[in-house]
Amino acid sequence: MRNGSMKWRLAVIGVILGLTVVAFGQNDGLIDEIESRVIPAEGMETAYGIPLSLESLPIFVGWWYTLVPRAESDPRYYDALTSLVAPCCDDNTAFQCCCEKSGQSCNIIRSGKGLAAHLILEFDFSATQIAAIVEEWFRFARPDYFIAAELLSMRKSPITYGLPTRGSCYRGMCNTPISEGGCGGMKELIEPAISSSDT
Repeated sequence: MRNGSMKWRLAVIGVILGLTVVAFGQNDGLIDEIESRVIPAEGMETAYGIPLSLESLPIFVGWWYTLVPRAESDPRYYDALTSLVAPCCDDNTAFQCCCEKSGQSCNIIRSGKGLAAHLILEFDFSATQIAAIVEEWFRFARPDYFIAAELLSMRKSPITYGLPTRGSCYRGMCNTPISEGGCGGMKELIEPAISSSDT
């Protein structure tokens, strides 16, 4: 049973950052400031009526199987997802992550695609709205990537703060839980931070 996935994930990041502070003497409060500015909080209300939580992962991945086949021909699906980077391999878009080029797909991308399909079929949202909502989900689910990206935009090294500079796909983390900075598996969802991972 999970007890506050965001707290758990931030505790893991905190341990990493704490070790980095010991190693590098870096404790300037910047990570807390970035997190409060760019990472949505767990339980935050959303435009689609499901508060942000890792508990939604099985639902969103399930929509990848059931709804994407009905929505993928809609131009909004392509337009929204190609406007976003894949947080697991950001030299690719969320429409086709690096693994999909070899015929696979990871669960962080499946969750974003499933959510996009739901937003088209159930809410008739625009491509711009879909992109913003899926990015919000990615920011919540993979805060490590977005904090590191923000550090890079500020010309600061994520490594100094204990964060990676390469995507999880390229670090062999395809079968690592999303809550631990990975891709959540390539087939069945791997996510011990939620109480149920049925897809």
